[in-house]
Amino acid sequence: MNASGRYSDATPLSAAALGAATELFLDHAWRRFLTVVDHAPPLLDRCRPASSPWPDDAAVLSRLADAVTDADGLVDEIVHGGSVPELERRARAWSAIETWLTDGQKFLRQARISAPHRRPTLAVTAPARPLTAARPARLGP
Repeated sequence: MNASGRYSDATPLSAAALGAATELFLDHAWRRFLTVVDHAPPLLDRCRPASSPWPDDAAVLSRLADAVTDADGLVDEIVHGGSVPELERRARAWSAIETWLTDGQKFLRQARISAPHRRPTLAVTAPARPLTAARPARLGP
């Protein structure tokens, strides 16, 4: 590894390269997390942990709601408010992503149980009859 200057996964050994890899990971994770920021708020509003089998998830949902709100504020500051210092942007972005990675599964189970239930399908009581062959359409006079 020392001779090649790379770890076994081809990542460069230098600290600068690891910093670049970390930044690339955070950038990719942030772009993926923006989907959560866009879609989670209405789902969080629908969740009712007290009436679910997991009432203790209320604290988790509160942390996640705060993280999504902060991330949405960060996006708004970046887009409309101008420059956010790089270290602050990274810290806020990673904090929100870390909350999602930690608590996302509990949120998803609450969202699933809170989703409107589909109507049950009706059972077919009569056997299907084969279709009869249609007469060809008449063309012309």
